[in-house]
Amino acid sequence: MGDSNGSMKKIILTVLAVCVVFGAFILGRSKGKIYEAPPAAISVPKEVVGLQDAFIDVADKVKPAVVSIYTEQVVKEVVPFDYFFSDPFDQFFDDFFGGKPSPGQQNPRRGRSRYYQKKTEGAGSGVIINADGYILTNYHVVKDADKISVKLSNDKEYAGRVIGKDPRTDLAVVKIKHWGPFPVAVLGDSDKIRVGEWVLAIGSPFGLEQTVTAGIISAKRQSMQIYNNYYRDLIQTDASINMGNSGGPLVNIRGEVIGINTAIYSQSGGSVGVGFAIPINRAKEILDSLMTVGKVERGYLGVNFKEVDEVIARQSGLKEPTGVLVENVVENAAAAKAGMKRGDIIIEFDGKKISSPEGLETAVAKTMPGKKAAVTVMRAGEKKVFEVVLGEWPEEAAENTENARPEKDGKAAVWKGLKVKEITKDIIDEFNLSPGEEGVVVVEIESGSRADEMGLSVGDVIRSINRQKTTTLAEFDATVKNVNLADGVLFDINRGGNLIYQTYIEK
Repeated sequence: MGDSNGSMKKIILTVLAVCVVFGAFILGRSKGKIYEAPPAAISVPKEVVGLQDAFIDVADKVKPAVVSIYTEQVVKEVVPFDYFFSDPFDQFFDDFFGGKPSPGQQNPRRGRSRYYQKKTEGAGSGVIINADGYILTNYHVVKDADKISVKLSNDKEYAGRVIGKDPRTDLAVVKIKHWGPFPVAVLGDSDKIRVGEWVLAIGSPFGLEQTVTAGIISAKRQSMQIYNNYYRDLIQTDASINMGNSGGPLVNIRGEVIGINTAIYSQSGGSVGVGFAIPINRAKEILDSLMTVGKVERGYLGVNFKEVDEVIARQSGLKEPTGVLVENVVENAAAAKAGMKRGDIIIEFDGKKISSPEGLETAVAKTMPGKKAAVTVMRAGEKKVFEVVLGEWPEEAAENTENARPEKDGKAAVWKGLKVKEITKDIIDEFNLSPGEEGVVVVEIESGSRADEMGLSVGDVIRSINRQKTTTLAEFDATVKNVNLADGVLFDINRGGNLIYQTYIEK
């Protein structure tokens, strides 16, 4: 029995020893894994590293020339005090509205109103373009500002003042004073940009100063209506642009400023991958005027116009679409004084052939006010030349409006899903028309019809079709019988007080 117990003890001890040795071995292996050297870093192609370094170099180069702009505007508001009579509130209102009346002075809260000042604040960005402290930014960043503070990348702040502004291009120049030269950004050539190029946007979105975002040039736009501003030749980018980026630079991979960040397309106020910048070449054209004169002096012809398309060309007797069609002539402006009329097609301005609205706009804008220019037009198939003395471009432009009203009962004419009525007193009241307006009024457009494709709107006054008057329903019926949609149709329309031409051609 004793031998049996001794053998059992030896077996147990042997098993325990094996377990201890095995456990130590496993523990050692585990510790070895815990402390062994990590694997080597992933190999990155040198081209990728080079691109990253390029972004870093651009940011380091341009950021010192990018500034944050903070604005204050003091707005006076009228506060009626006739409603406040209780004496327990005297101290509160005295403190809030600026002190008590002097001894013997009538309490200003009795029987009158008082003004108090309300301060509103704004923020944006800018870029230094001259070592003497000239900063290029957006006009809407500094518009109506009573106080401007400019903060540099080194956290130094300076008082700024607007020395030049141009609402039409939404650009402005702010000046700050300093004893020494400022860092300056290099202005590039926006005419050479290509879709797909890398770009960086630098600015102060949401007040976050010296922020850099990267993307590409997504598209180049001819023109665009953003909120209440009309912009030409905008650069579209997917580099994040948010509120506060306005006025900051859009730079290429070489660190050259190719645009001024201006707007975003967003329903929430934040970037959704579509931002816009004003091409720097547009700014270059006016910088000298902004920095020396304070504004841009542009010629003003005084016409509204649109591109001549295939339909307009056919209905005007032109061999091919060319020039621009005058939709409206501003009363007492240069064109009206020279004898130009609505419906004229401008084919030359001051010896330059005109083939697009942008071409005419540029040619007129580059002509100084007071200068005489020869304007060649086609009128009823004949060429005419007018000597026009240009005026000066007005800063404020009228906003376009549209009226859309429901139909009232009455006699109507129908064509291609379009229903029109003659102008009567009831129609004038219903559609808010001007007395004396001539034409027929669109009261209904059938959804999905051919008329629905023509771009007309309920409330439009059709004054003529293919240059044939449509003052009555009989004239309208007689005219549309001769319309061949394959040749195109030209509508002369009064839309909410704006005279326009609308075209349609069957494809």
